[in-house]
Amino acid sequence: MKLSSKAALMLTLLSTAVIASEYSSPVENVEVYKTEFSTLSIQNLSNEKIEIDLYGQNFNLTPASGVQFECSGYDNLELQIKNNDHEYFEVPCKSRVVITELFTNQFMQGE
Repeated sequence: MKLSSKAALMLTLLSTAVIASEYSSPVENVEVYKTEFSTLSIQNLSNEKIEIDLYGQNFNLTPASGVQFECSGYDNLELQIKNNDHEYFEVPCKSRVVITELFTNQFMQGE
């Protein structure tokens, strides 16, 4: 029974790892996690002041701050980190976007 308990634990951990990495971000040092909440949560753990665009609504996040966005009527939202070299990317409404401590804004070149 100990072997089957260990196998079950390993399968649980593997499935959790798949869920945690299920959502990807094209922006380096930005992570997206699945949640059960009906709001999109964005946390800025970096030392940078971050401007976020969600469907034309802008949010300014100071270091160590965050915001929650009510997702009524949406399954996914397009998010853009302003002054970064990436376009919009889509995140599920029931998710948490974490801008990690290692994040730095990469300004677009040539514009």
